[in-house]
Amino acid sequence: MRRLLFALPFLLAGFLYLFMDFRETPMIILTLGWLTFALEYRYGGESRESDELVALGISMSVVLLPLHEGVAEILTLFVFILVMTALFIKFKRGT
Repeated sequence: MRRLLFALPFLLAGFLYLFMDFRETPMIILTLGWLTFALEYRYGGESRESDELVALGISMSVVLLPLHEGVAEILTLFVFILVMTALFIKFKRGT
């Protein structure tokens, strides 16, 4: 089983949090979290460690969302940029 799926309950809990606090910042954080999850699930998955790191980054940003939105937004953006960079290098090399 893929370790990336451990982030799914946190994303669903964040989606429910969005119903309670519907503002722009939580919407950006959750959108980037879902995008990161979808990209890593579809195109990533070469190693278990990368799945664990992405799942940890997504779940931590959703947990930090009610506590401090700025830190959660920076963490989500950082994980999204890392996944996009890894996928860009993977497809540029053609492997």
